[in-house]
Parts: sequence; C-alpha cells; structure tokens
Amino acid sequence: MKRISNPVGALLLLFTFWGCAAFAASANGEENLPETVLQVPHKQKGVKTRLKIQPVETTSAPKKKQPEKSPKKETPRKEQSASRYVAIKTNAAYWGGAVANLSAEVQLHEHVSLELPLNWSLWDIEQEHGLRLVLFQPEARWWMKGVGQGHFVGVHAHVGVFNVKWQDDRFQTAGRPLLGAGVTYGYSLPFSAHWGAEFLIGAGYANMKYDRFYNIDNGAKMGTDTFNYWGITRLGISLVYRF
Repeated sequence: MKRISNPVGALLLLFTFWGCAAFAASANGEENLPETVLQVPHKQKGVKTRLKIQPVETTSAPKKKQPEKSPKKETPRKEQSASRYVAIKTNAAYWGGAVANLSAEVQLHEHVSLELPLNWSLWDIEQEHGLRLVLFQPEARWWMKGVGQGHFVGVHAHVGVFNVKWQDDRFQTAGRPLLGAGVTYGYSLPFSAHWGAEFLIGAGYANMKYDRFYNIDNGAKMGTDTFNYWGITRLGISLVYRF
C-alpha cells in the first residue's frame, strides 16, 4: 500500500466518498415513502372564473300602513214620482145605503197622502123615504209606516147639499151647503201588488141650514132651521186598486 503523501488530495478523496454514501442513503429513503399525488384543479380553456358577490341587503324603514278607506254606503234613493202611491177605491158601506161613491188617493210625501172622495145619490128609495145628496170629503192622511201601508190617521172636511125624505117630512139645504170637519182613523190591508182593502171610521162636526117641507108632491114649506151635528162623519169598508 502506497502512502499518500499529498494531504490535499487525500481530503478531496474523503469528501468524494462521503458524498457518494449520502446520495445512496437518500435514494433508498425516497423509495420507502408512500407516493403522494397532488391534484391541481384545472380550469377549462375559454371559461372565465366569476366571483359570486352576494348583494348586501339594505334594510329600509317600514312604510306606514295607510288606513283602509271604508266603502261608502249607498243610501237608498227615494221612490221616484213614477212609483208614487196612486189608488182608486169605492166604499161598500156607502153602497149599502144606496150612495154611490168613488175616491182617488195620491201620495204627497213618504208618510202623507191626500184622498178625494165623492159621494152621490140621485134617486129615492121609496115614496116616503129618499136620500138625494152630493157630498165631497177631502182628507189629508198621515201613515205610520208609509203611504198605503198599515195604520193611518187623517183630518177631513166635508161640504155638500142634500134633499132627504123621511116619512112625513122632507129636508132640503137652504142658502148654503152643509159644512164641517172631523178626524179619521183607518187601516189598509193589501191583498196583492195592486188590490187591497181599507177600513176607516171618522168623527167630527157638521153644520147645516135647511128648509122643511111636507113630504108630498109640491108640499108646503113649514119653516127653515139650522142643525149642529156631532158624531160619526165617515165610515168606510173600501175596495182599493193601486196603480
């Protein structure tokens, strides 16, 4: 074995062997480590990456709730003039006394009406008894519910002329007609949309001036007198037709 005479060369040779041994050791260690695969996400060509930016919610002050307007109530319109109460009627009670009659009634207001009755009798019942008269009795009425419905009260007047035979005497208006007034209570009973009945009674005052004759043909006049009457002035059981 040769003796190394150059110390520098010996040092370089030592470093060379040490480097080869370290390299071999590191190679053997890498073979025993498990393989780790790192997956790098890749992006397709032509696709742009967009950042999702969520909008920031802004809280606004709550709006004041306006009060709801209540719907206007429709007020029922009053009946037009075309639907006003208009009726004609005839009184069966007067027909029973041989007095023909006809009356008309018209509405003036929701509760007010005007009746215009006309009564007449132009014939004698027999030789000793007869009733000839023409009597007009206008009446203003107040209806509790409405014109033509249920109960009513009224104020009437009367004006007329007469020629009455009663047994031995005959009484005839003299100088002026019979005059007076009274009050009435009545009730209207409907049968249908057009037909109905009416019941009434009235009381009041009447003043008459009359001549008195013998109840014979061309009988002599016995005198002139006046008479104040208090009592029944109207009585009615009428059949009514409403238009």
